[in-house]
Amino acid sequence: MSPAMRIGLPFAVVAIVLVAWEIAVRASHTQGLVPLPSGVVHSALALTEDGTLFSALGSSLERVVIGFAIAAAIGIPIGLAIGTVPVLDRTLRPVLDGLRGVAPIAWIPMAILWLGVRGDAALFVVAYAAVFPFILNTSEAARRIPRSLFHAAESLGAGRLLLIRSVVLPGALPFVFTGARIAMAFAWGSIIAAELAIGIKVQTARRAVAGIGQLMVDTLYVRRDVDALVLYMIVIGIVSFLIDSGLRRAQARLMPWTQR
Repeated sequence: MSPAMRIGLPFAVVAIVLVAWEIAVRASHTQGLVPLPSGVVHSALALTEDGTLFSALGSSLERVVIGFAIAAAIGIPIGLAIGTVPVLDRTLRPVLDGLRGVAPIAWIPMAILWLGVRGDAALFVVAYAAVFPFILNTSEAARRIPRSLFHAAESLGAGRLLLIRSVVLPGALPFVFTGARIAMAFAWGSIIAAELAIGIKVQTARRAVAGIGQLMVDTLYVRRDVDALVLYMIVIGIVSFLIDSGLRRAQARLMPWTQR
């Protein structure tokens, strides 16, 4: 098979499926319940032209980035602490395992009660979902560092802070970056779930900035536009793929020794 055919064949198959889908939906008169490929394209053009899609996507990404940063600031130090101090591991591990067992979405009622519905509740859910991958991967990385490296550094007079900076952090960095990729995936999934769960309420908050989850709720209950709903699903998947690809590229550039 020639390179042109190898590249063009998947596109041809997708095109045939989409055309057949369009014909089947129109023939069955199920528009409004089943999305049309042409309707998804029309929704994409309309929502990008008026800026609605980019505004909602930017709001969701802003919450994800802030929640991810909060999770990293909390999770990495805790992971280093319990990974290097056994007594802290024995003390905190049961508590952390218990909290980790509670689904992030289950915290939404309490988050709304504590923080309101202007985006802070969703931000809390994102940070909660993302913090545990940081803790688990960082603590596991710290435990895997050979004890001989600690002994060698201590024999040269290194204190605890210098040990963390020169031994623990470099050794743990690949695991931390893997934890960051998992945390970002959890954060992105959680922001969509949180915005969907509190979407209707957020729409009534005057200063709230609607994310893509709230936009989906509004589209479902107010406009009932299934084509736009499918568009949002496609955008969510594309953004997730781009985020993970960016993190993998950053890891390959910053830590080339981890690549095979």
